[in-house]
Amino acid sequence: MNRVYAFNALLFDADGTLYNSTPLHYEAYRRTSRELYGFDFTPELFKRECIEKYKQPTQVLREHGIPCITANFRARKAPLYASLATEKLKATEGLVNLLEEAAEHKVPCAVVTGAQRHSADVSLDLLDIRKYFDAIITQEDTEFRKPDPHPYLLASERIGISPAKCCAFEDTTIGITSAKSAGMFCIGIHHEGNTPVELAEADLVMRDFNDLQCKYDGRTLRVSATIPS
Repeated sequence: MNRVYAFNALLFDADGTLYNSTPLHYEAYRRTSRELYGFDFTPELFKRECIEKYKQPTQVLREHGIPCITANFRARKAPLYASLATEKLKATEGLVNLLEEAAEHKVPCAVVTGAQRHSADVSLDLLDIRKYFDAIITQEDTEFRKPDPHPYLLASERIGISPAKCCAFEDTTIGITSAKSAGMFCIGIHHEGNTPVELAEADLVMRDFNDLQCKYDGRTLRVSATIPS
């Protein structure tokens, strides 16, 4: 089934949406937790606390009685993630073509992520896609985190496009809530790490960016979305 929508800007969550980094972050967190504290950071704990509740791993560790120091944790985790990403990080199918077409037609694009700036920088630079984004909102840019709408509202302000004319791409419930609360249309990206229930509040759901067929009218992007059955 095809539906047609019109937008003047595209906004993207990063981990799990632009690229397949979530399993790599988990592995880096797991190794760091075990090496520094002997703590078994299970996949279930990571999904429940870090993805669904958007907690930092250091917060989860403290809640389990481990007095970890955030700076020490990050200092060990960062090179582990960079090494894993260098080997395994991949852009979501169809992403680069979409970004290239948007840039050619001067449709603004932004990243809206709860990740730390350094982590986002590593991923964007490894895939050589930073050049396509007019704004990059990370954890350091706002005191508010998803599901609060402020990260998306801040991105909208920085690219100069009203929220109602923006399309956001997300892969989590809290991300969808953030974008929708900001007044944006939101497309959920369904992958092996999430479920249809988690994406239920999205305006539509796709497998990857190859499900989009794009046409341009000046700086307006008209999207036909092929919705998976």
